[in-house]
Amino acid sequence: MIISQLFHLLLVIWCAFTSAREPYDLSIRRDPQGPLGVRLDYAFATNWPTSINAIPGRKTRRNWLWSSHLTFNSPVSTITDAQLWQMALDGYNEIQDDMDLYSITGRNNKPNALTVLAFEDEIIIASSQRGETSFSYNFANTEVLKTLQLCQIMWKDDTGEDLQHRREEKFGEVMAAHMYYTIHNAPLVDQKARVATVMWDSVEAKLKQVDPCGNPQNKIWGCDLFAKTYGMAELNINITPESYDLSTIAGGLSIKDQIQLCTS
Repeated sequence: MIISQLFHLLLVIWCAFTSAREPYDLSIRRDPQGPLGVRLDYAFATNWPTSINAIPGRKTRRNWLWSSHLTFNSPVSTITDAQLWQMALDGYNEIQDDMDLYSITGRNNKPNALTVLAFEDEIIIASSQRGETSFSYNFANTEVLKTLQLCQIMWKDDTGEDLQHRREEKFGEVMAAHMYYTIHNAPLVDQKARVATVMWDSVEAKLKQVDPCGNPQNKIWGCDLFAKTYGMAELNINITPESYDLSTIAGGLSIKDQIQLCTS
């Protein structure tokens, strides 16, 4: 009896401790603070894969994603690669300010990477996903999942190995593609989109311009194969970023909003 009561007490303490490790305040959706409008995907954080209210009175671990969607008055082809790199750097830095609005703390909750996807008159800004459950592999019947499965088949044909994406498809390139297909029907490959990704290097403690992940020589496939399948033009990581003015580039910014992955 004493052992049973002790076990129950320890279980209560453990649950309380686990809940305390996940501090956040998602009571309301808050407005972004930065000029690019990078903000938490509130519907994704509160509804996927389960509702935030699934366990009353307890804070469960959530899945995190930050993004923005910019529409300009003219084609974004006039925006230079250097300016897109600067936009990616600025977008990543806006994440922390938005995290503070929701009292989200902990390195494990902050995305490691952010991607800028530029096409026609639009720019999609998407962070990598944080959390235990991969949206890409667990949200059924999406165009992106079909492409991932195709990439997996192509990789198996070339190497004989049947492997999923090295990062469970949580990187920014993949999340940006999800957002694209949320509002567009035209194949992404037809857009000839440009893509730029920055990633936090924890060893050097700095933000870096990076190529899509993947290492064919080490038999690891990742966003490199995914980006190639979608015809994305990967920007040169050695380009020095340049400043930009949202009110003038590509005819000026027309609409700043967000494409949320989950709307219910």
